[in-house]
Amino acid sequence: MLRFMISGNRFLKFIIVILFIFSSVNMFGKTQKDKAEFLRQKNNDLVEENLRIIDSTISTAYRLNDKVVLSEAYIEKGNYFLEQRNYNNALKNFTISKQLSTEIKDDFTFYSSLVGIAKTKENLHEIKESIVLYETSLSYFEKHKQQPKSFSIYLSILGKLSYLYSKTNHLNKSDYYNKIELSETVDTVNYQYALKNKGIIDFYKKDYNSAFNTLKKAQQAFWKQNDIKWYVISEQFLGEILYQQKRNREAIQYFENVVEFSKQYKILDEELRLSYERVVEYNEKYGNSRDKLLSVNNLLSFDSLFYVADHTVLKPNLEKYENTFLKTERNLLKEKNQNFKRSSFFGLVVILIFGGIVFYKMNQKHQKKKNYLQKCLDEITILELDIKEENQLEKTKFEVEIDEDFEQSLQLFEEQKLFLNPKFSLNDLVLELNANRTIVSNYINRSRSKNFNQYINELRINHLLKRIENEPNLKKYTIDALAEETGFNSRKTFSDAFLEHTGFRPSQYLRNILE
Repeated sequence: MLRFMISGNRFLKFIIVILFIFSSVNMFGKTQKDKAEFLRQKNNDLVEENLRIIDSTISTAYRLNDKVVLSEAYIEKGNYFLEQRNYNNALKNFTISKQLSTEIKDDFTFYSSLVGIAKTKENLHEIKESIVLYETSLSYFEKHKQQPKSFSIYLSILGKLSYLYSKTNHLNKSDYYNKIELSETVDTVNYQYALKNKGIIDFYKKDYNSAFNTLKKAQQAFWKQNDIKWYVISEQFLGEILYQQKRNREAIQYFENVVEFSKQYKILDEELRLSYERVVEYNEKYGNSRDKLLSVNNLLSFDSLFYVADHTVLKPNLEKYENTFLKTERNLLKEKNQNFKRSSFFGLVVILIFGGIVFYKMNQKHQKKKNYLQKCLDEITILELDIKEENQLEKTKFEVEIDEDFEQSLQLFEEQKLFLNPKFSLNDLVLELNANRTIVSNYINRSRSKNFNQYINELRINHLLKRIENEPNLKKYTIDALAEETGFNSRKTFSDAFLEHTGFRPSQYLRNILE
C-alpha cells in the first residue's frame, strides 16, 4: 500500500509538472524578468506541494515501519529546508536519513545523504568539512555513473569540488576535477557549468583574458537556459577580472549590473556582496553624494537579508559605511579649523610685534591678564567635562529605567494574553505601552531577537503547545479551529508559523502526539 502511495505521489508531481509546461506557453512574448518571476512562482508552488507530500509519506512510512521510504523522504525534507536556508533542520533531516540508510544498508541513499550534509556545510562556510564529504561520496557515484541518478549526482559533486577548491586556492586540485567534469559533460546541457568552473580557475590563476572569454561563453548559455543566478555570478567574475586589470570604469558597469539583477530577480547569495562593496568603493572615489548614499543603502539592504538575531553582519557595516559621510564632514571641518589656527597664529604674531613696540610698558600687565584668562578657560573646560560626564550617567540611568519599564509592561502584556486577539497589531501594543512606535519596535528586536510579528507568533504557538499538553480535547480540533483559538487570521499563516517554530506542520505534530 505504501509503495502504491509513493507511486501515486510521484504521479501527482508528474501531473503538476505537465501543467507547469502547458502554462509556460503563456510566457511567449514576455520579458526575461516576467519569465523569471513566472518560473519562480511556479517553483514555489511545486516546493510547497512537495513538502506536503513528504510529510504525508513520512507519517505513513512510520506507521508501516518502512525504513527505505523514510530514508528517501528525509533526504527530500532536508533538501527543502536547505532551499529555505534553514540549515539546522536540513542537517537534522539529512543525518536521520544517513542513520536509516546505514541500518538498511542502502548505499545510494547513504551517500546521497552525505552529499546533502556536504551542501549544508558548504552554506555554513565549513568548506574543509564539505570537501571531505564530497570526496567521500564521489567514488561511489563514479562507480555507478551508468545509472542516470548517480551520474547526475556525480557531475554535481565534480562541479562542487572544482568550485570549492578554486575558492580555497587549491588550483591543482580544482583543475583536476574540472578536467574530469569537462570530459564527462561534452555535448550535454551541463557543459556550461563545467566551462564556468574552468573560467573561475583561470581567474584565480590570474589568466584574465582566458577567464573572461570562457566565463562570457558560459554566461550566454546561462541566459538562454534562464539560469539567472549563475548568469549574475558570472557577471560579477567578469567585473572582478576587469577590476584586477585596473579597468575600473569598465568593471563598475558589471558590478552595477549585478546589483540591479540581484535586486530585480531577488537573488539571495552572499557571494554577490562583493559587487555591492565594489560599487560603494567606486562611488567613494568618483561618485557624488547621491551615488554614495544610494550604494551604501543598497549594501545595507543586501546585508539585512542575512541579518537574523545577532548583529554580526548588519551592525559592523552600518558603523563602517553610515559614518563615512560623518568622517568626510569631520575632515572638512578639521581642515577649516587648521586654516583658521594658522591665520590666527600669524595675526597674533603681528599683534604681539606691534604690541611690543607700542605697549612695551604694559607687557607685564598684559601677561598677567593672559595667564588669568588661560586659567579661566581651563576651569571652564574642566567644568564642561564634568557636566558632560554627569549627563552621560543620567542618560544611562534613564535608558535602564526605560528598559525595565518596557520589560515589565511586556510581561504584563504576555500574562494578559492580549496576543490571542487576531486583530492585535504593533499599534495596539504601542497604545498599551503608551510609547513611541519606533522605540517599542526597536526594544522588541533588541530584547527578543525578533521582529514584532515573529514575537507575537511565537507567543501564540507556545500558548497553544501548553494548552495541547494540558487540554487533551484540543488534539481533536481541526487545524482551522486551532488557528482561530490561537489568534491567527488564516490557516496558512498559522501552519507556516507552527512549522517555523516546531519544524512540523500542525497536522503532523498532532499525529505524532496521538501515536
